[in-house]
Amino acid sequence: MNNSSQSKPAGGARRERDRLRRRQDIMAAAERVFALHGFDAATIEQIAREAGYAAGTIYLYFKDKQDLYVALIAGKLATMVDLVAAASLVAAPDDPVAALRNAVRAQFQFYDQNRSFFEVLMRRHPGPPPAGREGWESIERTLKRHHEILVDLVTQGQRRKLIRGGESQDFAMALLGMVIHLTHEMMKEGGEPLVGKADFVIDLFMTGAARG
Repeated sequence: MNNSSQSKPAGGARRERDRLRRRQDIMAAAERVFALHGFDAATIEQIAREAGYAAGTIYLYFKDKQDLYVALIAGKLATMVDLVAAASLVAAPDDPVAALRNAVRAQFQFYDQNRSFFEVLMRRHPGPPPAGREGWESIERTLKRHHEILVDLVTQGQRRKLIRGGESQDFAMALLGMVIHLTHEMMKEGGEPLVGKADFVIDLFMTGAARG
């Protein structure tokens, strides 16, 4: 058997692991630098020093600071939505309100665990990310998926006569608006964990949405 033919795939796999590790190192460093300095004041040189790489290495993975910032946001939001989706499945199939509660709790918990990052994000983008901007397409798809998860849960609630009739998309948007607004306000004040407000949000939402 030719040993050289075996070493080539192994070497390629190792290089790919190293490439992914460096990319993750850079993104983790960027998160810390953005949290400390904000997006505008942060520099590629600061991120490179924090990551332990030369500045030129950053440009092997990201074309500029904006590209790195967008990649960081995309990764964070995708992870959050995965957790929201998984949490919503924990509830009993016939209890979509409990699934909504779990989804909101998972979102708040992720905010708490990544608070410094989301504080930077919300200061720079107080509203939804600008549609059509280069690099934001994957973020828009992730946010759409998040909305669709909530729409599906609301629809299930309507089918089980737990939520009154109406456009399920409107209910989902109203719930998401409550979550985002409360997150903004509590992050301004600092300190108190968001996850403790999950029951409050769902109870308030159901006060208006529950079938009479």
